[in-house]
Amino acid sequence: EVARVMEKYDLVSVPVVDFQNKLVGRITIDDVVDIIKEEADKDFQLASGISEKIESNSTVWRMSRARLPWLLIGMLGGTLGAQVISTYEGSISQIPALAFFIPLITAMGGNVGVQSSAIVVQSLAKGNQFDSITSKLAKETLVGLLNGLICSLCIFGIATYFENQTLGITVSIALFVVIIFAAIMGSMIPLILNKYKIDPALATGPFVTTLNDVLGLFIYFTVGMILYGL
Repeated sequence: EVARVMEKYDLVSVPVVDFQNKLVGRITIDDVVDIIKEEADKDFQLASGISEKIESNSTVWRMSRARLPWLLIGMLGGTLGAQVISTYEGSISQIPALAFFIPLITAMGGNVGVQSSAIVVQSLAKGNQFDSITSKLAKETLVGLLNGLICSLCIFGIATYFENQTLGITVSIALFVVIIFAAIMGSMIPLILNKYKIDPALATGPFVTTLNDVLGLFIYFTVGMILYGL
């Protein structure tokens, strides 16, 4: 809170008073910088899927314990993704080319989700008001629409060249929808976590990536089944 006040009003120090409003000390910019650095390190580790603070000289067990929970969550997400793929095994056997673009769909969904969540987490960290965050959500949705349109047009040409026009249309539509959903989910998850007093920095890591991977696969194969009439 002190860091936000000093940043907002460009202060180099803040007075500290007791319950009688008597001056008892001050907080300088040097003190605040230390706190900001510590918080930045913590958020970076959370975004990387490290659940507790560790240093380079931490024990092997502590480093493993800090990383393992999110690795297990990522493994669970991968298992769910495999389950989604197995559900559409018949479709893949009939149209093997659908499997070619699975990595692209999952990668794009994860990347867009992380980008969107990072913007919202930054707004929350700065203590922005809800109206400001709402405008950022709307902007992220518009950015998702624009990026989705550009990327889908590009992949349409690539997929059509590699296989045929039907596959090109399938991949382009699926990618467009995945990018929009990933942008929305990446923006909403930090707000939900923040509402329940959970550090929203978690949303910029494996959590949002895993969720968008599974959602992206479901969207991709659903679009494929519709367009191929399977």
